[in-house]
Amino acid sequence: MPRPHVRRLRTRSAAAPTGILMAAVVLAGVAHPQAYATGDDREKRSADVLQKLVPSPDGPGCAAAVGIRGSVVWEAGRGKADLTTGRAITSKTVFDMASNSKQFTADAVLLLAGRHQLALDDPLSDFLDHPPAWTRDVTLGDLMRHTSGITDYQDLLEAKGIELTDPAGQKEAIAAILASQPEDPPGKRFSYSNSNYVLLAHVVERVTGKPFPTFLQEEFFIPLHLRMTLSPAVDVPGKAKSYDEKDGSFTPNSSPWKQYGDGSVHTTPGEFVRWADNYRTGRIGGTELLTGVTDEAVSVGDVLRQRGIEEGRYGAGILLLPDKSLVHRGDWEGFHSTFKVSPDRNTAVTVACNTDSPDNFRAANQLLDIWTK
Repeated sequence: MPRPHVRRLRTRSAAAPTGILMAAVVLAGVAHPQAYATGDDREKRSADVLQKLVPSPDGPGCAAAVGIRGSVVWEAGRGKADLTTGRAITSKTVFDMASNSKQFTADAVLLLAGRHQLALDDPLSDFLDHPPAWTRDVTLGDLMRHTSGITDYQDLLEAKGIELTDPAGQKEAIAAILASQPEDPPGKRFSYSNSNYVLLAHVVERVTGKPFPTFLQEEFFIPLHLRMTLSPAVDVPGKAKSYDEKDGSFTPNSSPWKQYGDGSVHTTPGEFVRWADNYRTGRIGGTELLTGVTDEAVSVGDVLRQRGIEEGRYGAGILLLPDKSLVHRGDWEGFHSTFKVSPDRNTAVTVACNTDSPDNFRAANQLLDIWTK
């Protein structure tokens, strides 16, 4: 079963949907901000965390960044972005942020709700041409909080004989979802499913008449001067290649699946911690977005205890922990990322890796401790 705070994966990838974004889309924004000197040992301690996370610089690795009130105060990379060419991971290396992308999908819905273009209690059926009967009982809020009871589309596609090595896009995923029956009645319990966020991206497209990646670019990335793009594409400029590891050997990890809404935001850890400041300022989305991560957030039960977290609530594409910090994990192909924001919303950390790194969640916690204590 997938962890409830990650985008579900096995070995699949994503490539750009036709007519949505070209694979070689240019990341929007301004020049990357420079870290400032702190005059203490926090940079060294942070570098030590990264070195322990990536012991060898000769294999795949990770990049990490820390932001304070929207400014990058430390960032670094270690390891190889491409084993064939020897290209190193640096602070400018782009990663697929996988399920950490879900917060943008939820925030897009909250933005439209604030404009009274939709409401969280609207039924899913309102946004479908030929809605199955069960979609009348599933609300947009159910989708956003993973209480819809809908099966993950990966399982549905694989049940139809569509393997991770076969082409499958947004259309195929949505068709498989609508042809299925939910596992549970809506609102009964939290059950993480990527289907929910694929459907929310579709809702945004129906309401706005714009491709979902274009909407994010115009409403979030460009206004906040973020060098980000939503593009389920392999060849995004500056992107690391992802790898699976077995017995000390690394093999490239890719697949022709092409879904979005549940993932596929591409950026650097530094840009992601800059984005985190919106959770403090509400510059984009205002009150509706800031309260969306807490209002009516639902308990995820005991599914986080494997990571030492006793409780958590899921709101708008991100987890709210008992100490009021925000956290999310992302996993897709060989990409793995952890994003965390401090309880006071002043400090944020992102760690992104291009192969499985079980300790990147711990590393994110260590970095946050270094910069907040």
